[in-house]
Amino acid sequence: YYRVLGLADNAEDVVIRATFKLLAHRHHPDKCLENPKIANQLMAQINESYNTLSDASLKAAYDNKRGAYTANSDFYRALGVLDNVDTLIIHAAYKALTKKYQQLPNLPLSEERLIEIHQAHQTLTDPTRRKAYDMQQRASSYLFRSNQGSNLSLWKIYLFYNVIFYIFI
Repeated sequence: YYRVLGLADNAEDVVIRATFKLLAHRHHPDKCLENPKIANQLMAQINESYNTLSDASLKAAYDNKRGAYTANSDFYRALGVLDNVDTLIIHAAYKALTKKYQQLPNLPLSEERLIEIHQAHQTLTDPTRRKAYDMQQRASSYLFRSNQGSNLSLWKIYLFYNVIFYIFI
């Protein structure tokens, strides 16, 4: 269900609703006249996903059944979206979250959350910044991931090389 809507498992209710509205508008069978059968199937998936994720008890049961998913990066998790979504879904999530947190009383946490949401939006909507961010995230996850069968990682090799270099030079 999360993948159908392009959301991470930590997506807030306002993001779920905004994404559903955007996808329902985009994929409505009345708009996709060239292949109504596929449009109907896609709308059925979108509706089923939204009905499950928008109801707190159904969402909790679904989450318990499927297990936890962790998104690759902090900016995607800040907006509650997956790392393969398009810019329109990122805009919808940003608008919904901004509206929600601006309506809260002036709490330090809501101000911090707004700053985090704004930074994520700026980075993920600019194609060059998003590409650089994705590359940075992939590189950092690769550096700290251990190799199969050994406890050696690129980060440990780098540290070992630096220690050896400074000892002998």
